[in-house]
Amino acid sequence: MLREHQYIFSRLNMVTDFALAATSLWVAHLLRNYVVVPYLLPDVYPAFVPFSDHVGLIWILPFLTVIFLRFHGYYQSQRIKVFGTTARAVALGSLETAVAAMALSFFFSRNRASNLASGLVVGEAVSRGVLVLMPMVLFVFLMIKSWFLRRFLVSLRRGGRNWRTILLVGSGENLRQVISVIRSHPFWGFKLQGVIDDTGREATAVDDIPVVGNLASMLDYVRAHPVDEIVFVPGRRSLDDLAPYFQKCETMGTRTRLTLNFFPRKITRPVLDSFDDLPVLTYSPVQDLNAALLFKYAFDRVAAFILLIIFFPVMVVLAIAVAATSPSWRDPIFYGQTRLGLNGRPFKLWKFRSMRLGADLELAKLAAKNEMKGPVFKIKRDPRITPVGRLLRKTSLDELPQLWNVLIGKMSLVGPRPPIPAEVEKYDQWQLRRLSMKPGITCLWQVNGRNQLPFDTWMKMDLEYIDNWSLMLDLKILLKTIYVVATGYGAM
Repeated sequence: MLREHQYIFSRLNMVTDFALAATSLWVAHLLRNYVVVPYLLPDVYPAFVPFSDHVGLIWILPFLTVIFLRFHGYYQSQRIKVFGTTARAVALGSLETAVAAMALSFFFSRNRASNLASGLVVGEAVSRGVLVLMPMVLFVFLMIKSWFLRRFLVSLRRGGRNWRTILLVGSGENLRQVISVIRSHPFWGFKLQGVIDDTGREATAVDDIPVVGNLASMLDYVRAHPVDEIVFVPGRRSLDDLAPYFQKCETMGTRTRLTLNFFPRKITRPVLDSFDDLPVLTYSPVQDLNAALLFKYAFDRVAAFILLIIFFPVMVVLAIAVAATSPSWRDPIFYGQTRLGLNGRPFKLWKFRSMRLGADLELAKLAAKNEMKGPVFKIKRDPRITPVGRLLRKTSLDELPQLWNVLIGKMSLVGPRPPIPAEVEKYDQWQLRRLSMKPGITCLWQVNGRNQLPFDTWMKMDLEYIDNWSLMLDLKILLKTIYVVATGYGAM
């Protein structure tokens, strides 16, 4: 019965979102004609666009909206999901609807004659203002609906309805942890009915939840009582013992859950995946590939390509300057050094050469003058740096060739700086995690002190970046990089 209710609820939710998507296009049209143009952009032409220009979209966009929302899990049971997960699905679905709207408007405009013949009435040019406003209105509508729906479900559960009875199977600290988590989330609507003790050592109750039997009597209990879900909380040694009971519950058609808190973790994010039909739990030190990361990687390459074109004349001048100040015109202009990228993969990092030839061979002689703690070598007045090279480093212009590394996918615009293999060999274990994300041209510590910071602070700030990565954080670092480069702050 509960599954039937969930199915009906999901379909009603889809119908509602279909109507909201259609309404949002109409509201966006009204806002464009009667608010934005008259009061904010009075010089825009035409001042008024008829809604008939958008009729073709109103029959298609709602279907696409529902498809996008479903793809992002919006219609799955929200019982144990936080509201932020719902907001993320709504934001992505609204954005993808906007992209689809722009693509469809271009198609309709280019094929007006055939559209009229088929009954899809679309204007010569769909208003771009409407297409910009539509996803914003859609996002607001969906978030308001989701909030009220959440409040409605909470009120139902407070009134004793829409609850799911849960039978817990397990013992020990893991079981108590699950009980504590469920009790701390009353919105989930789980009613803890009892505990099946898988060891025979528990008392009559576990944290006030009655022990209603053991493994031998579990199936009899399920037959005699209404149980919506069974949650198995195995220890590492009891997993094999629970397997036959798990399979019997599956045969009986009872919904089951299995907690997998086998290893204590402080950093990694567990993600359920599969190898074909084999369930796999992945513990990832960074975010899994998602829409935001895909956008980051796409933006990196597009931006690198554009910046290489913009700075090409500057790079030609710099190349001539490096060559002109070298002992021979045959000396290399660029310096390629092996660095370690994502997960320790070696690649060749490129810079304008700022040191004299053979500088790497002189490093051992200068080691005693190192001003940095840890495996990194830095001194303020490095005698190996050429006069032109000192200017290049002061302005960070020696880093420009790394745009090529970004363009070919070895680096990102923002990310932990790629280390040399010799440095990584001296890393402590916790410092190796900085290799779990694609390296970048600029990073968090480079815009917050740069070479004036100690090595351990570099490492901690790189891990802080990895743990808190977002597109907004990348944008902040890029904007701050412009200031740091312009002022030369922290450069050696």
